[in-house]
Amino acid sequence: MIRRLLIAALALAPAVAWAQPAALPPGPIRLIVGFPPGGGIDLLTRVLATGLAPRLGRAVVVENRAGAGGNLAAELVAKAPPDGSVMGSVPAGPLVINRHIYRTMPFDPLADLTPISRFAAIPVILMGAPNWPVTTIAEFRAALRARPTACGTPGAGTTQHLATALLLRALDAPCDIVHYRGTGPALPDLLTGTIQAYTDTVVTGLPPTRDGRARAIAVFSAERSPLAPELPTVAETIPGFSAETWLALMGPRGMPDALAAWFEEHAIAVARDPAVVAQIRALGAEAVGSDRAALAAAIRDQDAMWGPVARAAGVTAD
Repeated sequence: MIRRLLIAALALAPAVAWAQPAALPPGPIRLIVGFPPGGGIDLLTRVLATGLAPRLGRAVVVENRAGAGGNLAAELVAKAPPDGSVMGSVPAGPLVINRHIYRTMPFDPLADLTPISRFAAIPVILMGAPNWPVTTIAEFRAALRARPTACGTPGAGTTQHLATALLLRALDAPCDIVHYRGTGPALPDLLTGTIQAYTDTVVTGLPPTRDGRARAIAVFSAERSPLAPELPTVAETIPGFSAETWLALMGPRGMPDALAAWFEEHAIAVARDPAVVAQIRALGAEAVGSDRAALAAAIRDQDAMWGPVARAAGVTAD
C-alpha cells in the first residue's frame, strides 16, 4: 500500500508543479496592451484575460499603455521581471513591423520578448468604392494599370498599409496611397469615390460591405475566412499571397521554460474554448491558439517578410 501511494504521489507531482510554477510570485498578473480601451485589440485582450484568470487561478488585470504604435507597452513587457507577473498582449505591429519603420526602438522584438501563443488572427480585407466596377483581384490589377487610382489605408506603417504595398508589388501595378487616421475619416471618402480602394481589417471593413455601402473584393488571409466564407482570397489569384494582423501573448525575455510552458498550455486552452471562439468571431477575428514554437517561427518569418516591404514603401516613424 505504501509503495502504491508513493508511486501515485510521484505521478501527481509534475501536475502540481505544472499548476503552480515556483517562479510566479503571488498576486494578480498584469496584462499590458498598447492600445486604448474599447478598440479591437483591447477587446480581444479582455477576452484573453477573462479566459486565463480561472485557468491560472490568478486575477489577470488588463493595463492599457497606448503610444508609439504599441512600442510603449511592448517595452514595458520586455523590461519586466521574467517571473510571469507582467505579460503582454501584443499585435503584429510591435513584433514584426515597427523595428523596420521606427528610427529607434527601445527594445529588440526578436530578442527581448518570450513568445507564448498566438491568440487570434485578424483578417485584412480589400474594399472598393460602391460605384467602382471592380469585383475581383484580376479586375483590380487591370483598373490600376488602366488609369490613376487612389488606395486608402488607416495609417502609414500599419499592417493594412504594408499589406497594400505587398499586394501592389505582387500585382506589378501602381496606386496612389492615401493615408488616413483610422477607418472613421477614410470611410466617407471611399463611399463617395474620392478614393477607389481601401484596405482594412474585417472588424471595421465588413459592416459597410454587408450593408451595400462599399464593395468587398478579397481577403488577404491564406485561406477564406469563416467570418466571410463567400469572399475569395488574394491567394486564389496570386498563389502563396498572405497578409494579416494578429494578437499574441508574450512574456519578458528570460522566462523560465516551465513558466512559459504553463502560460502556453492555458493560453491554448482559452483559444480553443468554443465559447471564446464565438466571442473572438463576434469581434471580427479568428481564434488561433498556437504553441510557442509556431509563434516564434511566425515572428521570424513575418519580420523577414515585412522588412523589405517597409523599406520599399519608404515608411519612417519617430
